[in-house]
Amino acid sequence: MGVLRSQVAKTVKWVLARQGFVLFPGTSKFGLDPWADIDRLAGNWNYPITLFFDVGANDGETAVTALRQFPKARVISFEPHPVTFSGLVAKMRDEARFEGVNSALGSEVGEVEMFEYEGSKINSLTDKAQFAVRFGKKGRPISIQCTTLDAYCAQNKIERIDVLKIDTEGFDFTVLQGSSAMLQRHAIEFIYCEFNDLQPKDGTFGGALVPIDALLRPHGYRFVASYNDYIVTDDDMYSVSNALFALPPLAG
Repeated sequence: MGVLRSQVAKTVKWVLARQGFVLFPGTSKFGLDPWADIDRLAGNWNYPITLFFDVGANDGETAVTALRQFPKARVISFEPHPVTFSGLVAKMRDEARFEGVNSALGSEVGEVEMFEYEGSKINSLTDKAQFAVRFGKKGRPISIQCTTLDAYCAQNKIERIDVLKIDTEGFDFTVLQGSSAMLQRHAIEFIYCEFNDLQPKDGTFGGALVPIDALLRPHGYRFVASYNDYIVTDDDMYSVSNALFALPPLAG
C-alpha cells in the first residue's frame, strides 16, 4: 500500500508540475525569503541555478547573498554609477564567480542620463521615481552608459538567465521592455523586481506592479509572492516591496 501511495503521489505531482503547480507541505510558506523560494521551486522543477543577473547592484548586497544561496551560480552585476561601481568591484574582487558591468540596463543602447542622490541606493534613470517624488528628493543628472538585456545577452552569447533580479528605482518595467527577446524565448526562469504600488501613481514614473504582470503574463510567467521591505504610514502611505515571478515548466 505504501508503494502504491508513493507512486500515486509522484504521478499527481508530475501532472501538476506540467500545469505549472507545485505541491508543498501544509506548513510551507512562500513570501518570507525570495531566494529560498527560488531554491525550492527550482528544485521541484529541476531548474539548475547557474546564472544570476543582478541589475541595479549598488554596493553588492544582493550579489553576496546570491553567491551564498546558489553555490553553483555565476553572478553578473550591473551598476551604472562610476563611484558605486568602483566600490562594488573592490568589495567583490576575491569572488571568482562574480562579474561586474559598469552599465545600466534599460530599453535603449548608448549614453543616457542618470540622476544621483546623496544616498546611492535611490540613484535612478528617472527623476520621477516614486521615492524621489514622495520625499521631495532632487537628483543631479550625470551621463552613464546603458544597454538592453537583449543586446548584452546577444553580444556575450548568453542563452539563458536563471534568476533576473531588478532594483532600479522606478525603471524595472523599462528593463523588462529591453528584455523582450529573452522573454519571448522563455529564456529567463525567475524574475525578482521592486514595486511601490499595484497601479501607476500620477506624477511618477514606474514602481507599479500591475503593468509588470501584464507584460510578463503573456510569456507564461506567474506571480509567486511579494516581499515587503518597509512601509511609511505618515501622510500618503508609501511602501517598498519586491515581487517574484516564475516561469513554470509547461510555459517554458
